[in-house]
Amino acid sequence: RVHSSILRDMSILGYLGQLQSPDIGAVLPLHSLVPYQVPFSAVALRVIHTDVAPTNIMYAVNASWVGLCRIPDEIRCQTDGPVLLTQTPVCDCLGFGIVRGVEMEKKLYHILTPVPPENLRLVNCLLLGNIAIPNCVLVGQQGVEGEIPYVTSDYNYSILGSGKLKKKKHFKRREYAFECDYT
Repeated sequence: RVHSSILRDMSILGYLGQLQSPDIGAVLPLHSLVPYQVPFSAVALRVIHTDVAPTNIMYAVNASWVGLCRIPDEIRCQTDGPVLLTQTPVCDCLGFGIVRGVEMEKKLYHILTPVPPENLRLVNCLLLGNIAIPNCVLVGQQGVEGEIPYVTSDYNYSILGSGKLKKKKHFKRREYAFECDYT
């Protein structure tokens, strides 16, 4: 029997595999793939699994798995920053992607996704849930000199929510290790 987290990671890896060129033998790391540039004003943003202070929303969305959605309402930008939704909308999901970076100066999201450009033009909402990018995607990036992007051991545990998740001791689960094999 396969653990659900393993199946979820395999599903995400299969989806992300569509970003790779069929011609190249080696898997290209995230930092070498060309992302779409999406202006803050073109999409609304919502974290659906928890409350995040507006001042911390960009920290939450950077290097995250997001749903690329279409809401029927027009997006209206009242401020210079990102458009934040106050409630989770009922909407169509057109695909998924990784927010590879947030460029605050130019007010752009950098998004990696296999969704075709003609469908991506319909996206006007990014929904961030509680699904993590598999660790092997971030840790296993080949060809990186120095620090690996999005991976750190320099934590500030004084920030609320920055600590490790506590395991519930009364739930007994087997531990599984899942390694990415890029060969």
